[in-house]
Amino acid sequence: MEKRSFSAWKAMRSAVAVLSIAALTACSGTASDGTSGEKEAEAGSEELFKMKQITSWFPQVENAGQYYAQMEGFYEEEGIEMTTEPGGPQVSSISIVSSGKAQFGMAQADQVLYAIDEGIPLVAVFANFQKTPQGIMFHKDQPIKTFDDLGKGYEIYSAPGSGYSKYLVSEYDIDDSQLRTYTGDNKVFMANKKAASQMYVTSEPYYLKEQGVETGHLLIADSGYSPYGDVLFTTKEFMEENPEMVQAFVNATKRGWEAFHEEPAKVYDYIKTLDSEKTDEQMKYATGEMEELVFGGDAREQGVGIMTEERWQTLIDQVYELKLIEKKLEPADVYTTEFLEKAE
Repeated sequence: MEKRSFSAWKAMRSAVAVLSIAALTACSGTASDGTSGEKEAEAGSEELFKMKQITSWFPQVENAGQYYAQMEGFYEEEGIEMTTEPGGPQVSSISIVSSGKAQFGMAQADQVLYAIDEGIPLVAVFANFQKTPQGIMFHKDQPIKTFDDLGKGYEIYSAPGSGYSKYLVSEYDIDDSQLRTYTGDNKVFMANKKAASQMYVTSEPYYLKEQGVETGHLLIADSGYSPYGDVLFTTKEFMEENPEMVQAFVNATKRGWEAFHEEPAKVYDYIKTLDSEKTDEQMKYATGEMEELVFGGDAREQGVGIMTEERWQTLIDQVYELKLIEKKLEPADVYTTEFLEKAE
């Protein structure tokens, strides 16, 4: 996308509007060749700021705020021509945004910290999930009530090097030797009663139940390690050069989440146009699980998307102590609520 400051963009729009109005005034309704209608259309048109965002996964209701904003035209109302591209196991939103190929991305809060520690100048502006949907699932008939119970001979499938797996090993009666690499294939879990696997509480339990496998789970956020989930971030350069467009993005996204909270089912058909395998039943299930995760906690009083210095500081301290980052970062260097505070 061609770089253009918001001030220049807005000035250009104003100039176009002035020229159009002047043309209309000159015509003064006397033209009989049909050109007055064309000029009225020109006067009503506005060039939108082209923007791209990358989600954390394939199209899903867990990203409903953005999809709602796209479906209802909230981004356009804020002056944005938005392209939303899905993430996935082979997609790095951090790499795409840092390279300038997109303006906004989505990742877990600890992943944002890892990137900043490596010298990638990102800044978080919005947290979709106050409480991450990540958890550890197990077969429902297993005697697991606490994270310490996972230490009793279970094979734990998780993403290699994940912050939460290192935290669980450091804080609970779990040994490194129990960790296995999560591949995304739940067949291994289904076949092994002594397997425990990472999951999103909004997803895997539903699909496994459809296949006749009942599960229980422990949420990672309840372990003491609680990163914000699906954090929306941009680069510091884009934020500093285009603060009005960051504000516009936050305005529209926040409005999308609020509209979803009021009428969630309205977005289901839109998401099905993006992924035909999604069903109303699955999305209704996920919506129910998301209620407290998205709209609870600090968001209950301060609004969806909110982040606090205390939460970021705790996470920074934890990943530093786990040696997942080399530098002791400052919260002010990794997030801002400036745009949330001004969001309309």
